[in-house]
Amino acid sequence: MRHVISRWPSALGLLALLANLASGADPHVTAMIIIIAATCYLGAAVLGSQRSVWVMVIVASAAVVLAKLTGLDSTATLIVMGIGLAVFGLIRATGTHRYTIGVQTLGFLGYTAIGLAAMMSGPTWTIYLAAIAALGHTAWDIAHFARNKVVSRSLAEACFVLDLGLAVALLVSAWTALPH
Repeated sequence: MRHVISRWPSALGLLALLANLASGADPHVTAMIIIIAATCYLGAAVLGSQRSVWVMVIVASAAVVLAKLTGLDSTATLIVMGIGLAVFGLIRATGTHRYTIGVQTLGFLGYTAIGLAAMMSGPTWTIYLAAIAALGHTAWDIAHFARNKVVSRSLAEACFVLDLGLAVALLVSAWTALPH
C-alpha cells in the first residue's frame, strides 16, 4: 500500500491525461500543455526552488484561464510570461544558477517553438509536431527526475505520465486515421 501511495504523482498525471483525452486526442491542447510545462520548469529554475514548480503549475494555468476570460491569446500570454521569467532570471542569477536558467530558457524556447509550429500547421503535421513536442518533453521529464534538479521529482513524474500519454494518444489517433 505504501508503494501505491508513493506513486501519487503518476496517478495525478494519469488523471490529467484522462481529463485531456475525454474528448479525444487534441494536438493543439497537447502543444499548449507542453508550453505550460516548459514555462513551469523555467519558472522553477528562476525561483531556485524545486518545489516552486507546483506553484508555477497553478500560476501558468491561472494565466491561461485569465487570458481566455479577458480575451487575450493564452499562448501569447505564456510566451510573454516565459520570456519575462527568462530575462529576470538571467539578469538576477550568477554562476551555475545562471547556467541552469540558460538551459531552461533554451528548453522553453525549443518546446514553445515546436508547440507553436504544431498549432500553426496543417492537420497531419499538427499531430506529429505536437507528438514530437510531447515525446521531447517526456525525455526532459526523465532527465530532470533522474538528476533530481530544477523541479521536484513528483512534478517530473506526473508530467512524464501526462506527456507520454498525450504523445501516444496523438500517434495512435494519427495511425488509426490512415487509410487501410
